[in-house]
Amino acid sequence: MNDEVRWRRRAGLALGVYAVLEIGLTLADFAPDALRLALLVAVCVAGAGLLRDSLDHASTPWAPPPAPSIVPPGSDARLAAYVRLIENMQTARTPDGTLRDRLVRLSDQQLADQLAGPPRRLSLDEIDDYLRRIEER
Repeated sequence: MNDEVRWRRRAGLALGVYAVLEIGLTLADFAPDALRLALLVAVCVAGAGLLRDSLDHASTPWAPPPAPSIVPPGSDARLAAYVRLIENMQTARTPDGTLRDRLVRLSDQQLADQLAGPPRRLSLDEIDDYLRRIEER
């Protein structure tokens, strides 16, 4: 629908609203000022029409910014997850079994037996030894 037809419809709507308000207010014993009422109806219909025109477009004309990556480009996300796991274990107030359980899943039964028991803080040398043994098997 082109703009001329759209604004003609809006003008017809404004005339209809004006007529209804004029008749309704006159019957209710209000004496509306015809010029002010016409101006109010014209401004309201024009404003509603402009608002509707601005909301007709479903998409925005700009592209949203890309989400920032957690890991730098070209790095290994799995490796970064393991590094975070080790750093979290070292900085935690109380050690939990997350790193131990992950090492047990990657290892053999002998290493699982050594890591059994309550969670404890592993030293970097122990972690290095366990990872070396997992790679060698």
